[in-house]
Amino acid sequence: MVKVIVTSEEAIEEIIERVMDRRLPSESVIEKTYSINQVAKMLKRSHKKVSDLVAGGILRATVDNRVYESSIREYNQKK
Repeated sequence: MVKVIVTSEEAIEEIIERVMDRRLPSESVIEKTYSINQVAKMLKRSHKKVSDLVAGGILRATVDNRVYESSIREYNQKK
């Protein structure tokens, strides 16, 4: 049996928006990241030192070694 649903374009747009809102993270969830070189300049440390901090888990980073902004803040507070 085939069901036919009659609705308006506005109703479909509203449904699509609700679904997309659930699937896409809001901008507040996406955290800024920095490259090892950028972090080295910020912290006035060598590239090797920052790489070691990432490898040691002291600075949290993405799988492609981009360091999270919150991790840099936490590191600075502990110094």
